[in-house]
Amino acid sequence: MKFSSIASGLALAGAAVAAPSTDFALASYPTTTVAGVEVIDTPIVRAARSFIETYYKDYQPYLTNHLYRTWLFGAAAINNNATLKATLDLEVHAVGCMLHDLGWDIKPHSPYTTATYTFEVDSGRFAMDWIKNWTKVNGGAAAWDEVRLQKVNLGIMLQTFIGATDFVFPDSMWITKSVGFEFPVGESPLIGSKNYDNIWKAYSNSTLFRGTNYTFTNMAVYKPAATYTTFISDFGKNYVKGYSNAGSTLFDLIQGGLKGEVAEYPNVPFVQKIPPNGGNPLN
Repeated sequence: MKFSSIASGLALAGAAVAAPSTDFALASYPTTTVAGVEVIDTPIVRAARSFIETYYKDYQPYLTNHLYRTWLFGAAAINNNATLKATLDLEVHAVGCMLHDLGWDIKPHSPYTTATYTFEVDSGRFAMDWIKNWTKVNGGAAAWDEVRLQKVNLGIMLQTFIGATDFVFPDSMWITKSVGFEFPVGESPLIGSKNYDNIWKAYSNSTLFRGTNYTFTNMAVYKPAATYTTFISDFGKNYVKGYSNAGSTLFDLIQGGLKGEVAEYPNVPFVQKIPPNGGNPLN
């Protein structure tokens, strides 16, 4: 549930052919149908569904719908590509999609939000914890080795970094890509109009942007320091009285270091040789 430019970038990626990631992806697994979309139906997937249906219902019901849409849009696109469906770890995809915004939690003393990290980092790390805690109680921990956990983490943590997931596990990329399908940049041909209609009917997006706007603004209120160098700072500057990241941006850091460096080393010349391309490595 990020800004539309991210979704646009992801939409360009198309349906890449993914290399096999785990034996699980090639194994037989139970399925069910949700909003007309065939989806994986394992115990941990059912547990993740139950979690998002109950955890957010009192304060953030828009988030439940968003998480379902993310998963179902991605699942529909994967179903339309036989190679992807046969090679991706669909359990990693399902759980990662449904837990990708844990860091949006606004409940008192949230176990999924910190003052230190951005929501992407919080969401990824606590998704791994959620999986570990669930498998510790319910079994299956051996199946969730560090590689599978990190596939979930990367797919969530990199959700707002355009292009970053092009170079990670395909399973991770498809978590991020599924998040990108959520935004109205035009219907993706990977999904199909019928699937869009069925998913929107079952999980309305009628409060998507109001919920997003509130959540991002709220982050600027309760953990401003973690937002100063991110796009969340725009919500703080526009909506939060007294919010300012002046002096805290990466630009400010470099400029402060520049002044200090010149003062400390006034007699050390800086010589920058400019190549024939004018310093433009793309020319």
